[in-house]
Amino acid sequence: MALDLGDVRSGFRHIEVVKFINEEVLDNGGGPDFYLTFRSQPWNEIEDELLSIIADPHVPQATKRACTWSALALNVRVIARQLEQQAYGVSRLQEQMGERETIAWALASQLQRLRKERDLLVSQLRGVREDLRQVLNDCKSAHRLQLVQAERRFQDVVTES
Repeated sequence: MALDLGDVRSGFRHIEVVKFINEEVLDNGGGPDFYLTFRSQPWNEIEDELLSIIADPHVPQATKRACTWSALALNVRVIARQLEQQAYGVSRLQEQMGERETIAWALASQLQRLRKERDLLVSQLRGVREDLRQVLNDCKSAHRLQLVQAERRFQDVVTES
């Protein structure tokens, strides 16, 4: 038997298909060797081995058919493994995307808060600048007034003398 009927990793969903492939392998004089040897290998190694068997004129036609059926079963297994890996990869990417989306929302919220804080500080600074201008103007006016008064006193002293 090339395929184990209970192997969920075989990639086959229907037991009838597995039985048919096993019958074809056995009817052609094959056994589990080819399948068991290559079940964990990448497809290119499986196909290379199948090619060497098919190309060998000393290998009986029935053995070639048995190995071909086993290779077919292995190809389905490889595809099932790839689909499982891709599904895991997609799931991981979706998880990462969700994490990044959460981070993006948090950063956007923080940015909005910082903008409001900046706007408040800008407004306060403008008020302080306006207050300083007013104080400077008041000081200038007061100094001018003091200067004018000092000049008058000086003139009064000069005219009195």
